[in-house]
Amino acid sequence: MLTRVRNLIDELNSSRVRYCHWKSNVSLGKALSGLTDIDLLVHREDADLFRAILSRLCFRPAANEQGMWFPSMEHYYGLDDEHGVLVHVHAYFRVITGESLTKNYRLPLEEMLLQNTRDEDSVRVPLKCAELVTFTLRMMLKHTSLVEIALLSRDWEGVKQEIEWLCADDSGGSTVELVRLWLPSIDSVLFSECIDALRSPAALWRRVVLGLRLRRQVRVYAREPKIQRVMKGLGRFTFMLLGRLTGHRKRLTPVSGGAVIAFVAPEATGKSTLLGEVERWLGEHFAVDRIHAGKPRSTMLSIVPNLLVPALRMLFPRERSSHVEAQTLAESQSEQSQATYPLLFAFRSVLLAYDRRALLKRAFARAANGRIVLCDRYPSSRPGAVDSAQLSVAAAPRDKYPVRHLLSKIEERLYQEIPPPDLVLSLNVPVEVAILRNRNRGKKEPEDYVRRRHAMSSDSGFERAIFHRINTDQPLDRTVLEVKRAVWNAL
Repeated sequence: MLTRVRNLIDELNSSRVRYCHWKSNVSLGKALSGLTDIDLLVHREDADLFRAILSRLCFRPAANEQGMWFPSMEHYYGLDDEHGVLVHVHAYFRVITGESLTKNYRLPLEEMLLQNTRDEDSVRVPLKCAELVTFTLRMMLKHTSLVEIALLSRDWEGVKQEIEWLCADDSGGSTVELVRLWLPSIDSVLFSECIDALRSPAALWRRVVLGLRLRRQVRVYAREPKIQRVMKGLGRFTFMLLGRLTGHRKRLTPVSGGAVIAFVAPEATGKSTLLGEVERWLGEHFAVDRIHAGKPRSTMLSIVPNLLVPALRMLFPRERSSHVEAQTLAESQSEQSQATYPLLFAFRSVLLAYDRRALLKRAFARAANGRIVLCDRYPSSRPGAVDSAQLSVAAAPRDKYPVRHLLSKIEERLYQEIPPPDLVLSLNVPVEVAILRNRNRGKKEPEDYVRRRHAMSSDSGFERAIFHRINTDQPLDRTVLEVKRAVWNAL
């Protein structure tokens, strides 16, 4: 059991919160290890105390990006500091269940589950006879539509394993008695047949027939009319399918809001590796976007000039950005201040600033709507820094270089209009370590380029954002854990 989970369970038990881990207890160990959701049913009278405990233990509420899909359900996440695992507490205050996509039934079984509990590794779970009631209802109702049958078939082996586990103590008779007491609208003989059909298992057509009969007997507990339920189910299936096709499967967002998280670093500091780790970690639960501010996509204004860049680099090699950067850095170090940059470089710098502003403006809007945006590189307010304003480093006198002066002012204004990130993670290693890493990786940038990028990098220029410096000259697992902690604290 993760330490974060242990602390939560201990607090709930000592505070006498009426709760139970109400389903899938055959895999309770996975839930307590953070591998699956922790599905807690909480008595409504204890809801405020439950939320206060979660807040005290630094669990953060989250919600569906498209709004709340199901009533009486809440999502909370907490970071286990030892392992960097996000613990997902899926809290229920009513038994809302049924088909996976619509959960159209509110069954009055809360007291039945909370009054018939046992302790499993200090966690309160329902007696198997009580859990078998809800399991049978959930599984049989999933046999009432083609979409649900298709979804159920993916984990049919798990269903057979769970029904065997629940029936291992021969709790079928006790289960039927609970159904008679708590769900009198259901025929007890039919319910026994449903249990047998799952356990045997019966042929699919037989399970479908029994599921349809059971659905008619629980229609009094339906939350929405049939037509509305069908249309909503189709809409959510389409939404889920599109999410899988586009790679955006999770749609939860922090209730406190999204964030733009910038990773800034010179060459060979492990930035791409850490970005990938954080994207996978957060993307398992939240709506996450990853963008590259160093190489923004072309806009309508820059698409044609950007298509010409490869040819211009061949025709004018001395006007490449890397050459001009090296020359500008040398002049700044020798305390010269001359407008020696080519006019073509100036136009290219302005277009790049325009593209970056457009990209980061969209990122800021996405974060304002709850998404988490991971940004590879980010402009700072310090002229001459990597991915920042370049033209103002060499002051171009207005009377001598009017065009360069104008372009410099335009570039400066574009960068000033870029919103600040919510968090800046500055990755650092000694330059000699970066050179050694660069030799051992696939890119193998020239050594003078690596040194120049380290010289241009700076921790200044991010005064309007939370700033966290990360030393990546340590074992990767320690670095990843430090990054996760910094990211989670900023959300």
